[in-house]
Amino acid sequence: MASKEECDQYAAELTRRFDELVQWAMTNWPKPETPLLSSDFGEGRREIGQIVGPKLGDADGNDTLPRPAFGDDDDGQYRNVTPMPWP
Repeated sequence: MASKEECDQYAAELTRRFDELVQWAMTNWPKPETPLLSSDFGEGRREIGQIVGPKLGDADGNDTLPRPAFGDDDDGQYRNVTPMPWP
C-alpha cells in the first residue's frame, strides 16, 4: 500500500510532467497561424485533476472524496437547467 507521501510525490510529478508536455506542445506547434493556447489543454488538466484527486485517493485506501457520477448535472461546463415536467 502506498503511503500518503508517495501519493503526494506521484501527484506532483504527474502534474509537473503534464505542464512540461503542454509547454513543449505550445512551443513546437507547427502551425503558427493558429497557435495553441493554454486553454486548449483545459480538459486534460481536469482529467489530471481527477487522477491525482479522487482516483488516487488517500494513502490508506479510504477514498473519502466523492466521485462524480457519469452524466452528473454538475459535470463540466454543462448544467441542465430544464425544469422537470409536471406529472
